[in-house]
Amino acid sequence: MTAPFAHAAGNFWDLGYGITASGASANGSVVGAYSDSGSYYMWTAATGVTSIGGAWEGGVASVSADGTRISGSAYGNDGQSYAGYYSVGTGQWTTLGGIGGTSGTSASAGWNISGDGKTVVGLGWVDGGTAHAIASTPGGTMRDLGSLGGSSRANGVSADGSLIAGWVEQPDGQWTGAYWQNGALHNMVDGQGNALREADAVSADGRWIVGNGDFGQTWRYNTATQQTEWLGDLDALGDFQGATGISADGSVIVGYDRGFGPAAYGQGTIWIEGQGMLNFTDYILSQGVDLGGRTLALPLGVSADGHTFFGTDSDGSSFVVTVSPVPEPATYAMMAGGLALLAARRRMRRGSDKNR
Repeated sequence: MTAPFAHAAGNFWDLGYGITASGASANGSVVGAYSDSGSYYMWTAATGVTSIGGAWEGGVASVSADGTRISGSAYGNDGQSYAGYYSVGTGQWTTLGGIGGTSGTSASAGWNISGDGKTVVGLGWVDGGTAHAIASTPGGTMRDLGSLGGSSRANGVSADGSLIAGWVEQPDGQWTGAYWQNGALHNMVDGQGNALREADAVSADGRWIVGNGDFGQTWRYNTATQQTEWLGDLDALGDFQGATGISADGSVIVGYDRGFGPAAYGQGTIWIEGQGMLNFTDYILSQGVDLGGRTLALPLGVSADGHTFFGTDSDGSSFVVTVSPVPEPATYAMMAGGLALLAARRRMRRGSDKNR
């Protein structure tokens, strides 16, 4: 059951335990989710969480910009699951095929959908142990994007489907960030020639790619200049950092910073152009949204307009939260002061708890 917390500055909805909100329409009005029990879900403020069927065997639920299609996987007539999409208007799933192999009952899985709803990307099985990044064609079938001899996967896609990002397995067995632009594979490296880790999300125009930072700072990669911008490290003690979502223009990026262990034990992060890296929970609180004491540990994405966020909190419940438009630069100093006060209060509470 969806529990809303409404405020003048924004809204917070608790979608409940057992599902993972993982994609949203451009304005955040439609959110896609999945559960490891094998089903997909759709959320709107009016309807709450509703089941839309499908056959989850890996991958995530993503949503087209206009909210009419939700990508994922569904069973074909042969009993295998294939990447495809759910049409909100008809309530039907369309499967898009695989690339010749299977792993168990899965032939392919959907990991994202382009803003225009025409391209579903993800992975297709070559055999039981090897998968390749895939992208759907205008004709409604899947094409193999290839790899470098091992496996690969597509995680993100631009609005028009021309740029796709994910990871490839290198000849030495390492997974590194990569993108396919108009079908050509590009390895991603920083300014020193070091390979970037897994790419997770792409801005609508394909200019920016963000992804897994692991033992370094979160990064933003410019596909036009092939330059890497380091966005900062919220918690120097955290071993794992990464970005999970990016707004259409690349100015708002969400992610996580955590130590070893479950993601729910960490802190969500948000990077805003001109303001830098912030604690995500503190940022949402500073916008006047009451979270009921929750910690938004793992934001998994942001809508294209930068106003709606979704993910999982520290209790494992899925959430959707909306805020007012990102403030103009003139308000940054005031907000920074408020965030600093929130952080100080958190430190004081932790200190009190330890002395009990």
